[in-house]
Amino acid sequence: MKDFVLPLVIAVIGLAATGLGAVLGARATKFGAEKSAEAVRRQVQDQGAIEHGHWLRQQRFTTYESFLEAWDECLRITQASAADEAQDSTGLEDLRLAADRMAERARRIAILGPPEVTHAAESLAETMQDDVKVAVRFIEVTRTAIAAVDGHPIPTEAVSEATDEYRHRSQQIVELVNDHRSQGRDLRELDGHPLLRAALENMEQYRQRSGEAREALSANLERLSAAASEAFSMADVLTRNREARELSREQFTSAAREALSKTPTPELRADPG
Repeated sequence: MKDFVLPLVIAVIGLAATGLGAVLGARATKFGAEKSAEAVRRQVQDQGAIEHGHWLRQQRFTTYESFLEAWDECLRITQASAADEAQDSTGLEDLRLAADRMAERARRIAILGPPEVTHAAESLAETMQDDVKVAVRFIEVTRTAIAAVDGHPIPTEAVSEATDEYRHRSQQIVELVNDHRSQGRDLRELDGHPLLRAALENMEQYRQRSGEAREALSANLERLSAAASEAFSMADVLTRNREARELSREQFTSAAREALSKTPTPELRADPG
């Protein structure tokens, strides 16, 4: 009986061992396959991220370059306008369009990043667009002042005519008085003389015309002074914007160079041991 039981036990243990080995082998195979699949997935994912980094770097380069082209166009237009004595609205419209292109490309940069480049680009575009608004306002103020002055002209011709007439009458009075004196006649005889009445009328006319001219001149000076004061304020804004752009340009150049000096890549993760 013992001889029968012992082989049976050994056989059962052998079967159990064989089954356990099969199970362990299957699980090991499955685990190895999962490890391989995870490694492949990570490799594909990391490779895709690296390729995306190369694409992003190229997109940034192209967008930064187009932004600077719009910036250079703005500079060219402003320099040409400054050198052109006969300025018109054409140059201002060209500048507005170029500034709008700067703003549009700054919005593109905001999508591509990084934040340092975005901030500098937005500052450059905003100050340039602000310059356009100031220039438009300057033209409006200038035109309004000129129209106001033209609408209230100084009556220089009337003053000149009244002055000439006054001088002529004065000379006639001098001649009349000298004539009476040379004849030994009493100057009181000249009371009510038509020439004296005409001279008095001329003096009143001269006084009235001179007063109107002074009032018109004073009003026009006030209009021009107000326009000049606003123009000086706008010049201060333009100066501040120019100084801000100089700083933003340096920041943009530095940040863009830093962003393009390396390809954006994800942080590669180490496989767990």
